[in-house]
Amino acid sequence: MADRVFAVAAHPDDIEFVMSGTMILLADAGYELHYMNIANGCCGSNETDAETTARIRREEACRAADSIGAAFHESITNDLEIFYDQPTLAKMTSIIRRVAPRILLVHSPQDYMEDHMNACRLAVTAAFARGMPN
Repeated sequence: MADRVFAVAAHPDDIEFVMSGTMILLADAGYELHYMNIANGCCGSNETDAETTARIRREEACRAADSIGAAFHESITNDLEIFYDQPTLAKMTSIIRRVAPRILLVHSPQDYMEDHMNACRLAVTAAFARGMPN
């Protein structure tokens, strides 16, 4: 089984802008790619309602993941609702346990947007906690 890389970002398009080039290089090196936006992108448009926007953003993210050969993992919350709390951390830890990545790509912990910083904290803490049985 190939080693896995897991890109975890806050919103649809964050991976494409910040991480996909690295993912492509890692795929060329033999890594299996995994892709997740914690939030669904529902606030990503001024022209459509939240439900329509989330559906469109999911479709775009699925196509982006497919274009680089990455397994797509579903979002777990809405935009601006990525909170560093126990329920969200438990969900992320469960996902990271299933993926079992060797490399985790995340946002910088210092960022202009709270969703990005919380996504980073959740992914890093979940990666640490994945080996803890309780």
